This record gives sequence, C-alpha cells and structure tokens, in this order.
Amino acid sequence: MKLTDYISEEEILKIFTDFVSVEGHKDVEVRESKAAQFIYDTLKAEGIEVELDEIEKNRPNVYGYLKGEKEGIELMFNGHTDTIPGFTMDFEPFKPFEKDGKIYGRGTCDMKAGLTGYMATLIALKRAGVKLKKTVMLAGVIGEEERSKGTERLIKKEIVPNKVIIGEPTELKPSIAHKGMEWIEVKFTGRSTHGSRPKEGINAVYLASKFCNIVREDLQERIESRTFDLVGHGTINVGVIKGGNDPNIVPDECIVQIDRRWLPSDTLEGIHKEVEDVAKSVTEELGGKYKVRALREFTASMINAPHSIDREDDFVKETLESCEKILGYNQEPVAFPAWSDAGLLSNHVGSKCIIIGPGNINQAHSNDEFCKKDEIIKAGEIYFDLALKICS
Repeated sequence: MKLTDYISEEEILKIFTDFVSVEGHKDVEVRESKAAQFIYDTLKAEGIEVELDEIEKNRPNVYGYLKGEKEGIELMFNGHTDTIPGFTMDFEPFKPFEKDGKIYGRGTCDMKAGLTGYMATLIALKRAGVKLKKTVMLAGVIGEEERSKGTERLIKKEIVPNKVIIGEPTELKPSIAHKGMEWIEVKFTGRSTHGSRPKEGINAVYLASKFCNIVREDLQERIESRTFDLVGHGTINVGVIKGGNDPNIVPDECIVQIDRRWLPSDTLEGIHKEVEDVAKSVTEELGGKYKVRALREFTASMINAPHSIDREDDFVKETLESCEKILGYNQEPVAFPAWSDAGLLSNHVGSKCIIIGPGNINQAHSNDEFCKKDEIIKAGEIYFDLALKICS
C-alpha cells in the first residue's frame, strides 16, 4: 500500500501549486487566513474532520483529524501556514511555475511542500478506508516565521501529540536535533559630560566596546569548546550596537544586541549568566551600570528552545525505516541547521519530534525559492508509510 495508489502525483502537484498561489504573511491583511482556509477546504472535500481555530483576526490554526479507536493524538503532522513576504524575488512570488523538475515560488520550500505531503497523506488514508487504531492529526499553525503563536496555541489548549513530524526542508533527511535561539540585549549606562572633558564622564560606548571584545576573544571560544551530538557547538553573534547622540557628548547609554544559538545540553539560565558575567566584569573595571534582558518581543514567548530526540528512540528507527523503504537507501539522522516548532513541543509537552521534509533549507527565504517535484511526492510517501506503521 502506497500513497499514490489513492492520490495521483498530478493531483498532489495540483494541490501544491494551488496552495503556493495563496498569499499569506505578515505584510498582507488576510495574514494566514486564506492558507488555512485552503487546507480546510481541501480536507473537507474529502470528508475529513477539520476545524479552524482563530487565534487573532485573520490568523487561524487549522486542524484535520483521522480519528483512531484509542484516545489521544498519536501522530501529528505539524507545519506553519505562513511564509515570509515575496520581497525582491526573481519572479512573481505567488505565481508558481515549473522548470527542470522544480516548482518555483515563495513558500514552495518553506514549507508548503511539507504541508502538501500532509494533506496528501490524510486524503490517501481516507480514500483507502484504513481503520486506524490511533489518531493522526494535521496541524497547520500560524506565525512560525515570527513568534510561533500557532504551536503555542496547541500547547495552551493541551492538544498534545505523542509523536510529531515537522515538514521543514531537510531534503528528506530525518533531523533529530537543533539549537535554540535566544536574543539578548545588554544596556550599558554611563555618565554624560561634554566631549571636551571625557574623563569627567563614563563613556557607555567604551563599556559596550570592551564587552564586545571580551565576547569575541573569550566567551565565543568557551562557547565553541562545548559540543552536542550532531549539532556541534553553540554560537554567539553581536548583531547590533547603538549608542551616543553627538560627537561632542560623552554617551551615557549604549545598547548591544546578541544572537545566541544554544545547545540541548545548555540551560537558558546558564547562557544568560555567561553574558551577564562579562557585562559585570566590564562595569567593575570601568564603572557605569548594565542591564541584561531577553528580547522576548521578537521571539517565541515560550522560548525558542533547542530540541533533541535520542537516535535510538523507536520513532527515529521507524522514520529511518520508512525513508529507506521509499528512497531505496539507508540514512543516518542529522541535525537541523535552523530553529523549528519542535523546540516548543518537545520541551513543553514532551512530544517526540522529528523534522523531515522536502526541499533544501538553503532555498528557504531565497530569491529563487523552489522545491523539487519528486521530493514532494516522496515526502508524501514517507508520511503515508509512517502513519500506517504508527497508527494502524
């Protein structure tokens, strides 16, 4: 039994191109509403149980279910319905076209290809009349490109799956770990005075400069000395520094903003303490004050935490088996190079998460975003095989 016994490749690709044509991102008034409605209508037409869950105006999650005999959700296919805007793409972003076995358009890779595989899987299971012992769910969630409010909604409503597939682009390689992402701001406060008498003040820019040098010469090295299976070492990057008003004034304030990618073996408290210790050492030497805070207004309110699942877990083995069956060769687990909603589901409700989807992460957000047609079909076959294995 395979996916394309019940839904043709042509039908899958028609769903995909129609879906890519639906614009949904932060710069349009409709936000994710039309994308969610597309999934709703596609599943509803097949007699699949489906519902919309509006979180904010024009921002609904969409949930599709194939219920099993047992209570609870055994397998969730989780994917975000938002894309980034078209920006300055090389072509009309929401008018998909095919060339050399690839389909181009915004969201093709990130991540409407994965979502299409999910829809095809539920449709095929429904048409096949498979009697499920355990429930399969599709969760199309809002806002992963911003603050992950869609997956946070699942957690708050206690929609708790045992196992989760997240179809972010991995070229169909099962990804079982990724780093966390934390944005940290350090605000240095000095004492202002006239630029002609600099020694009478405390120059906040100098505080920030010394802080940045210590980060580069010492803290960065210590961070890179710690590693975790598959994901390697963490990183720290000073991305913003802002301070001062005029050249003839000793600045009394300077802000440094940092991107910190952290390991599953790190702690949130620990990575903040490392930054605070550096800031403290600077002010103890040069004077002034500091304040460290997380830039929560720009990240998931439940924390963009790291994710990992043991490579010996049965879910990992099942996924590798399905990949070998569909692709015809053995694979090894890999790390996912970006962040995903697996960080929320694994840390907050204990779901076992694997990231696997069609497309290359290097194409995500690119000016020539595309996804290979054959990967979209193979992704659906892998998802279908997993659903049968785990839930029937």
